[in-house]
Amino acid sequence: MSSELPEDLLELANDLVIASQSSSLAQISDLLGQSAPAWYQDHQLGWACLHYAAERREPELLRVLLRGGAIWNAVDRWGRTAGEVCLSLGDQQGWEIIRNEGIRSEMLHHALSPSSEEEPRNPMNMKLRAEDKTSAGDNLAFLQSKLTWDIGTDGRERVLDADGNGVMMGWEEPLSVFGSVYGRGDGADSGGVREHVRLMIMDHPDAQPGGKGISVLNVGYGLGVTIWSKVDRLFRTPLSSSHPQPSHHTIIEAHPQVLEHMRANGVYDWPGVRVLEGRWQEWLLDPEKFAQLAAITSELGAIFFDTFAEGYADLKAFFEVLPDLLEAEHGTFSFWNGLGATNPTIYSVASNLAELHLEDVGLGVTWHDVPISESLREEVWKGLKRRYWELPGYRLPIARMQLR
Repeated sequence: MSSELPEDLLELANDLVIASQSSSLAQISDLLGQSAPAWYQDHQLGWACLHYAAERREPELLRVLLRGGAIWNAVDRWGRTAGEVCLSLGDQQGWEIIRNEGIRSEMLHHALSPSSEEEPRNPMNMKLRAEDKTSAGDNLAFLQSKLTWDIGTDGRERVLDADGNGVMMGWEEPLSVFGSVYGRGDGADSGGVREHVRLMIMDHPDAQPGGKGISVLNVGYGLGVTIWSKVDRLFRTPLSSSHPQPSHHTIIEAHPQVLEHMRANGVYDWPGVRVLEGRWQEWLLDPEKFAQLAAITSELGAIFFDTFAEGYADLKAFFEVLPDLLEAEHGTFSFWNGLGATNPTIYSVASNLAELHLEDVGLGVTWHDVPISESLREEVWKGLKRRYWELPGYRLPIARMQLR
């Protein structure tokens, strides 16, 4: 981007990068007052003034640069923001200043942006995922892509898209499948309690012995490997006769190969299961189709959202239909919390942003931190073109309506 700068601004940009390393706050403020571009990143490291300032552990300097136009989520040549510089130095206060600016700017951005699938982008928008028109970055491209099922070097099943990207990986299963409430000795409950679903249903009265059966909506089948595909089997295999199967179980899925996989494996014939073919937007944002869904399932006890190649704007749009779907008193919502998961600062901003937007529609969130072993994180990516996870832990969201 430096080649686009006039010579005078390029000089100011370099002066600001140098000043951020050791100059006084007054000198740096003076450069910002002269319109020095605070977003500029040097060629050697890809560091911006905020990265260098983070090394100094001076909170007010970070605030001044952020107010002056420094970009909170600018990444260097290794994908690190200034927030990671703070974390490497144990500077929690500095990291929180940068993280909080990310939350503030993203809340403002989404408040001012029109609600649309084709959301305009600019450099200040959240970099949850690089702009990408391959099947990994574009949902419509993904739905037209060819998928392959194989076994990774870690011995776990995985699904890859036509570009060699991991779509769903077996390592996700322990985060998503429960093994102590409904499962019984079919291998699905090995390895301990699978947290996502256990936390979603553990307190719902309809899912307990003697209950009438919980009503479930799953957006995204899970490609027959992990997440709810395993849960679907567990739901229809109760631990005992006193544990009810779901009263309704609706799955929304759009990928043709996944739908074919589901037919071949008898999902369409499972008792109480209804498969809605198409994107969730086609069913939940279309008044006529939404009425069809509501006529059969008026209130849902559990909703899980896990789509591929969609961005935060899509997730937020789904949040906005939740009050019309979720059972008010006991209903639980969760989603696969993977946006920004290659960077701890961006991941934290994304998680906090989701919490605030869920609060806007009347849901309160409880977070559960689940560790992921380093050996597992490394092994599953062998032979793949890109990673979608780099972090040592997973923040698992459980959301319920806030009743007053």
